[in-house]
Amino acid sequence: MVRTHPQHLCCRVAAVGILRFAAVRHQSLRLLMRCGFLLSLLVLSVGCRTGNHYHAEATYFGEQLPERFRLAQETNTQEVDLSRLAGDAVGSQTIGIGDVLKVQIAAGLSDGDQSEMAARVEDDGTIRLPDIGAISVEGIEPQAAEGLIRAEAVQKELYRNPTVTVTVTYHKTNRVRVLGAVREEGVYELPSYASDVVSALAAAGGLAENAGRHVEVRNPLLNAAQSLPPGTGGMIRPISAESASGVNSYTIDLSSAAQAVGRAYLVEDGGVVMVEKRDPEPIYVQGLVRSPNQYEFPIGKDLRLLQAISLAGGTSNQLADKIFVIRQHPESAEPLLIEVSYRKAKRSEASNIRLGPGDVISVEQTPGTVFMDALNIIRFGITGSTALF
Repeated sequence: MVRTHPQHLCCRVAAVGILRFAAVRHQSLRLLMRCGFLLSLLVLSVGCRTGNHYHAEATYFGEQLPERFRLAQETNTQEVDLSRLAGDAVGSQTIGIGDVLKVQIAAGLSDGDQSEMAARVEDDGTIRLPDIGAISVEGIEPQAAEGLIRAEAVQKELYRNPTVTVTVTYHKTNRVRVLGAVREEGVYELPSYASDVVSALAAAGGLAENAGRHVEVRNPLLNAAQSLPPGTGGMIRPISAESASGVNSYTIDLSSAAQAVGRAYLVEDGGVVMVEKRDPEPIYVQGLVRSPNQYEFPIGKDLRLLQAISLAGGTSNQLADKIFVIRQHPESAEPLLIEVSYRKAKRSEASNIRLGPGDVISVEQTPGTVFMDALNIIRFGITGSTALF
């Protein structure tokens, strides 16, 4: 049996250690050489700019993002004061176009001295009574109409001191169809004196969560005048489009219309109220983040850059600072490339820019992030290597 001298054993152990250390260093040097090559490519790429490359804040390295390309604050339709869109409050007894009235005139106590007639309020707001003629009654209450009829009858010497009674036997209703982003789509009957956009939305249960800021109202233009309801010799005007000779439409922007006062947004019989539905594109977060993925864009809420990165779990590299926001803007044929500093975004609202649906957020590699990744790999290689003995 051959014995090895202790000194020879120490030399062998030392030699093995040196060889292993050299191998690790060799791998590290090869890695550093590769990183150096990548760094050189990154350095060479710095300074390449496109025509649509902007910076979130003023800088010497490029043009600041113009205001026309910055996004406005999102409108939350759930917080809009819709009561401002309602028409003037009108009592339920107010006489309106299409209503049917019962007019009683008594000149004495006997039955022969009394007369009773039905009258419909025409499109010009008047009723026509035998011998008395046309009397304008739209927008007033029955008591006021009684005074007008009595005065006209006396003036024409039909009666000396008649007693006039006016009763509204039928209030015209408008059939309105409500569609789009409301809780309950359908056809609803609204009193003619309260037939506006707010009443139509209220009848449909209010706005849905995905409601947009625009509401389109389409009112039909009919050839024939309104007719009497069933039982009075006529028929209610149908809601079908065949009865209309055209459409008078207008669009309401809820965010701005709610600030105006005094304008009534009326819906006629057979009208359609269409509430815009919002289904925004998701945003995409990629690059040096922990969970690169697409994320839903919140409806009616602001989403800023730091919030989007938080959705993706934050940055995956401590030195990550350079961020590109890629945005398709209607005023630009090519996508916008907005460069943002992560550190500045933490301190400045101008850099923590507001995002829009479809935006792509890319946390970019830089020489610093590449060097940090290289150090982490080397550190893992050294700490994760096998023991020398």
